[in-house]
Parts: sequence; structure tokens; C-alpha cells
Amino acid sequence: MNHGHGAHGGAARVVDPVCGMTIDPADAAGVSEAAGTTYHFCSPSCKKKFDADPTRFGPTADGRGSCQSGHGCCC
Repeated sequence: MNHGHGAHGGAARVVDPVCGMTIDPADAAGVSEAAGTTYHFCSPSCKKKFDADPTRFGPTADGRGSCQSGHGCCC
């Protein structure tokens, strides 16, 4: 798998833990770390929600974030 940057290089995609949206890490609106794991966010509001309570969305959370649709409804 190619872990390079850029939209056309087959870059690894990541999931915003708050809304469930799949994004390119190079395009992330923000990044946070919790319990040794790096999280990328589609919007500043998702990052703010995560930072306020990482245990709700982070590595110990059960399931994905509050928005299951992946349509950015919480962003």
C-alpha cells in the first residue's frame, strides 16, 4: 500500500472518528492524538467534539462516532 501524499497516489484514507467520513489525511482539517493513536478530522467542529471527550470517540469507544451516515451531518 502506498502511504504517500496526494490525491492520485493511492494514499491511505482514514475515518473521522466523530462523523465516520472517510478522508485523505493530507486534506484533514485537524489532527489529534489520544492513547497513542493519531486521529484525522474532516472539519474543525469534529476535532473540537473529539478533543472535548476523546473517550467518547477514541480507542476505547464502542463503535463509531455519533453520526453513522458519513454525510457530515455533525460537521
